[in-house]
Amino acid sequence: KTFKEINVPLKSQTIEELPKYVDAGLKRLYDHQHSDGGWGWWTNDQTHPYMTAYVIYGLSLAREAGYDINENVFYNGLNNLKSQITNAKSDIDETTLAYMIYSLSTAMKNQSYDKDNYVEIINILLRKDLKSYPLSLLAITLKNMSETQKAKDVVARLKKQVNEEKSFAFWGGEEWHYRWQNDNVQGTAFAVKAILNIEGNSDIIAKAVRWLLLKRQGYSWRSTQETSVVLFALTDYLKMTKELDPDFSVKIFLNDKEVFKKSFGKSDVFKQSETLKFSGSELNTLKKGNNKLRIEKSGKGILYLSGLSEFFTEDIKSVENNNGFKVRREYYVLETGEKDGRIIYFKKKFDGTVTSGQDIFVKTFVESKSENLDYFILEDMLPSGFEVVKDMDKYFIDGENNYQTYYDYYYDYMPWRWHYADREYRDEKVAFFVTSCQSKMEFSYIIKAQIPGENKIMPAQGYLMYYPELNGFSDVVNIKVNDVK
Repeated sequence: KTFKEINVPLKSQTIEELPKYVDAGLKRLYDHQHSDGGWGWWTNDQTHPYMTAYVIYGLSLAREAGYDINENVFYNGLNNLKSQITNAKSDIDETTLAYMIYSLSTAMKNQSYDKDNYVEIINILLRKDLKSYPLSLLAITLKNMSETQKAKDVVARLKKQVNEEKSFAFWGGEEWHYRWQNDNVQGTAFAVKAILNIEGNSDIIAKAVRWLLLKRQGYSWRSTQETSVVLFALTDYLKMTKELDPDFSVKIFLNDKEVFKKSFGKSDVFKQSETLKFSGSELNTLKKGNNKLRIEKSGKGILYLSGLSEFFTEDIKSVENNNGFKVRREYYVLETGEKDGRIIYFKKKFDGTVTSGQDIFVKTFVESKSENLDYFILEDMLPSGFEVVKDMDKYFIDGENNYQTYYDYYYDYMPWRWHYADREYRDEKVAFFVTSCQSKMEFSYIIKAQIPGENKIMPAQGYLMYYPELNGFSDVVNIKVNDVK
């Protein structure tokens, strides 16, 4: 849909493969829908207001782009979203509620529904001292509901909150909590989208676009969620500007030596971006200490240039391993024994050496100074030559209450009893997903030694899915597997 709106020619491979990716994504969303019609982060956690709204928004966009959507899934989710809006608790934050109504207005655009009830909720929200993010969402929502004058009034409030400098403009600036509700990049992107769709283009929009591009990290923004929000805003911007029709020439000099020269026209917009790589061994263009990069441009159009600096180190101890999360691991060898008349497993001290066929019990501990963090991922790397024991429910481990399981024979199921929302076993790691963090968390799993040899267990990594710069990792562990005598 984005490519069609700005008339970007698609590659034949993209045209062929995109429907496959969309279909796989839709099936995953269908499988993750809860019995009440809503969604959480996974199937095992509680229905969440934001996740339900997020999924309905995505399904609405796919529907609008011409993809076939499972109507039962869509309308069950829509009804759940309506129920969550009308029955929202008094302590729900304004940004989440605004996003829920925005998602509903997107799903019901150009359709007949009880708008007045939701307009009244919007009016109650607008009586509060709202930040820029919810104001942007409500402005677009009112536009979707054909409440044009109210939308313009909200945009006027929104523009008063801008942080404007000579070349840049952005919205936000309130206290940062690593939550999407406080995300200045997403808030600015929605502000751009709101102003463009209600008032049209202006100087402040160009400044905000430059600020958004400045916040890019490498080839994207900090997460897929943030990237998609920014791209939607930039699509609206490109539709209203002539940036897709450039006519200029560029020269780039590194330490006063010309390293790049090219003219750009309309046909170049849709080609793969030019990439320049510099290293110390490349014609001696890059030197130790300070380097000077000079860019000369002539002609009409805007040039966007970004840089990516990379380095590698063999000294892992020199890298900060506690950027918000402290991660450590403990390893135990499991040995069978008898207690109270039954066979159970006992934990024995791990000294770095095991025998092929032995089970290793791994406990990973994660600590954080804050509990107000959402969508945490722990990726615990597996050593070569080991295999994950997936049927842990058969293991009764002395002193580990989480492994004392029971089966509900009446309902014929094993209840989910873990504090995390989901767990996945992959070839190289075990991944855990936590919807809402606690200040202290514990994760555990069992691996079985298979192939003799000496290996290193790479660090376990913990991070926030949408804000991966908040992270931490454990130490490297050496392990030796002896053959069975």
